[in-house]
Amino acid sequence: MNEYYKIPLHLGKVTQKREIPKCSLPDSVAQMIHLIVTTGYGECKSNPTFGSEIWEKDFENIANSQAYRENLRKSIQSTLEKQEPRLTGIRVDIQMEQVDYMLFTRRAKSRIKIKVTGLLTKTNEPFSYSDQFFIGPLSYY
Repeated sequence: MNEYYKIPLHLGKVTQKREIPKCSLPDSVAQMIHLIVTTGYGECKSNPTFGSEIWEKDFENIANSQAYRENLRKSIQSTLEKQEPRLTGIRVDIQMEQVDYMLFTRRAKSRIKIKVTGLLTKTNEPFSYSDQFFIGPLSYY
């Protein structure tokens, strides 16, 4: 079985000739999806198309949530199809909802729920990944 490196990479361990933490193929794909979703376009200097639109409207009031949701879905789907060859038949579903969020004071925030499904190319096994984020400003849990 192939092993994949866990994100974040601890490159200091390489110079110390210590073992770098590894993970399974599904965990590695899930980590890459999380990285794509939480990276804005242009943040990766060597590949400006890496990332998603999630940061584009982070501090804005979203007037048309259906259009935003569809644009975000398309941006994630497009980036995954280009950047994650270990996954085929990719389907991205996005849900948005307003929630009361309590940190220091009560405020309404938008929560985005993302679900990615597909097949692992190497094994043809079904794959599913789910995540959720608050936007305005972006945060995840």
